[in-house]
Amino acid sequence: MKEQNRLRLERLSSRFARRVAEKAEAQEDEFLRAFEKARERVLVPIMEEFAAALREAGHDARVLPDSGPYAPSVELSLGLAGGKASRNVVGFAVIRWKGYPLQVLAYLEANPPPFDLVRYAHPSEIQADAAEQILIDAIEHLITCNAP
Repeated sequence: MKEQNRLRLERLSSRFARRVAEKAEAQEDEFLRAFEKARERVLVPIMEEFAAALREAGHDARVLPDSGPYAPSVELSLGLAGGKASRNVVGFAVIRWKGYPLQVLAYLEANPPPFDLVRYAHPSEIQADAAEQILIDAIEHLITCNAP
């Protein structure tokens, strides 16, 4: 290959790679902003409601942003009084797996191992009714697992 064509190909390849990276970065930024919006407008208010009801029942429930295995995330820690497990949480997190687009994963962790509940292709798919149902089902599972 002629030197001028090799250099031209290098420039073309470099520009192409830069454009692909810029587009991917912009898409990730939009996805993360959408998750923050869903977290603050949908997930945290519902989780706070559940946490308040659990606290009224004598548990130490808390809503924990960005404390799980993935970030960004939000978890509802049940803090079950007298529970057998050390980590009873229901969470939603952005997951990054090589070769796959970003996704939002709803999961529960009942004194490990964690259990995947739902995956969302985009945070805008998270609806309050579905999130509420996920939370109540997961809380029921965790309480049942921890019953003396």
